[in-house]
Amino acid sequence: MSEVDSKDARVAVVTGAGTGIGQAIAAKFGSLGWRVAVGGRRAELLADTVTLVDDAGGTGLAHALDVTDPASVEQFFEATEAELGPVSVVINNAAMARYGPLDEFAPDEIYAEVATKLLGSLYMARRGIQTMRRSNHGDILFITSLAAVQPWPFHLPYAAANAGVEQAARSLRLELEGSGIRVTMLRCGETGGTDFATKELESGRMGDVTEYWFRRGLLRHAGLMTPDMVADAVAAAVTLPAGYQYESFAVIPTAPVGELPRTFHEFGAAMIEAHMPT
Repeated sequence: MSEVDSKDARVAVVTGAGTGIGQAIAAKFGSLGWRVAVGGRRAELLADTVTLVDDAGGTGLAHALDVTDPASVEQFFEATEAELGPVSVVINNAAMARYGPLDEFAPDEIYAEVATKLLGSLYMARRGIQTMRRSNHGDILFITSLAAVQPWPFHLPYAAANAGVEQAARSLRLELEGSGIRVTMLRCGETGGTDFATKELESGRMGDVTEYWFRRGLLRHAGLMTPDMVADAVAAAVTLPAGYQYESFAVIPTAPVGELPRTFHEFGAAMIEAHMPT
């Protein structure tokens, strides 16, 4: 934690904070003593996140948020700043996805994935910048996926949206040079415990596409990151001392020690051994 952060409990907003990575990031910020506003469409899930923030030593605030709706974004920021103070950290984490061939997606499913990840990130960044310009200080962090740069079949709308977010982050960094506002992009590898991955597992769609990804070399081993690991990386980026920043970085899981799986059967057995409760 930098000197300025140790003295000033910053105000952070985290999208998609009801579960998974967003919840872990909020709790991590709470451990820094920060004031943290958590938003998501399912407001009933946010109460648990606020409890984690408070228990960690921060101050949490829950507020309903639909990042695809500019009016909802504005209401979220207004409520946050009225209760906690000016926002100086925006974490664009919200995402949704399903797996399968593009021609089997309904148009509204394609729109929802792209709007949540890409449009939502732009709406949140726009509103955060408006506050940060008044203090010449702030951090905007975009969480993206390896699918943004690696062709990833059966995950296409999500992959395309993440690629758009990465281009937005690169352009915004230049646009904000000299403003005191840092822009960071964190690209994540395979992470367990995310909400949409759990839903896809329950839907039965995950098995076929996982086998395809393994056979194409997109998944090579049974290593997975946890949301807490991603949260540690996010905190490291936004607590750097003033004067430098991470332009972009990737966090990927290491392979479990031992022989790498040679067949999908071995891959599945390794995943069960490594990640399923005994």
